[in-house]
Amino acid sequence: MRLIQKIYNGIGLVSEWSGRVVMFAVATLVVSICYDVFARYLFNAPTIWSYTLSYMLGTTIIALGMPYVYYHNANVRVDVIYSKLSPKGRLVLNVILTIFFFFPLIFMLTKVFGQDAWRAYVTHELATETVWYPPFWPFKLVVTLAFVLLFLQGITTFVKDVTSLAKGGNKPW
Repeated sequence: MRLIQKIYNGIGLVSEWSGRVVMFAVATLVVSICYDVFARYLFNAPTIWSYTLSYMLGTTIIALGMPYVYYHNANVRVDVIYSKLSPKGRLVLNVILTIFFFFPLIFMLTKVFGQDAWRAYVTHELATETVWYPPFWPFKLVVTLAFVLLFLQGITTFVKDVTSLAKGGNKPW
C-alpha cells in the first residue's frame, strides 16, 4: 500500500509541476500579447511571431493544465447527480466512468497526438500561418507529453479510487 501511495504522490508531484509550468506560460502569453498590442497600435509595427506564439502557448496552457486539474479533482462535472450521491456512490461512478470513458479517450488522444508529433518531426513540418515558420514538432511533442501525464494521473487516481472503494469508501491511505 505504501508503494501505491508513493507512486500516486510522485505522479501528483509531476502534475503539480505541470501546473507551475502553466503559470509561467500564462505570464509569457500575457507579456507577448501586450507587447504585440503596443507594437501594433503605438508604433505601427506588428510582430510576425505573436499569433503563432499565442496559439502555441494557449494550447500548451490547456494541455499541461489538464493533469494539474485532474490531480486536484477540480474538473467540471454535472453536480445535479454527483452531489446527491454518497461518497461511496461517487467512487463507484468515478471508477465506472474512468474505465469506460477516460481511459479509452485519453489513450486514443495520446496515441493520435504522438503519431502527429512524430510525423511533424520526420517531415520537418513548419507552422505556416506567419512568415516566421517555426518548427511544429516541439509544440506537438509538448501536447503529447501533456496527454501522457494526464493518462498517468488518471491511472493513479483510478487506483486510489479503487483502493478507497475496497476500504468501504474511506480514505485509501
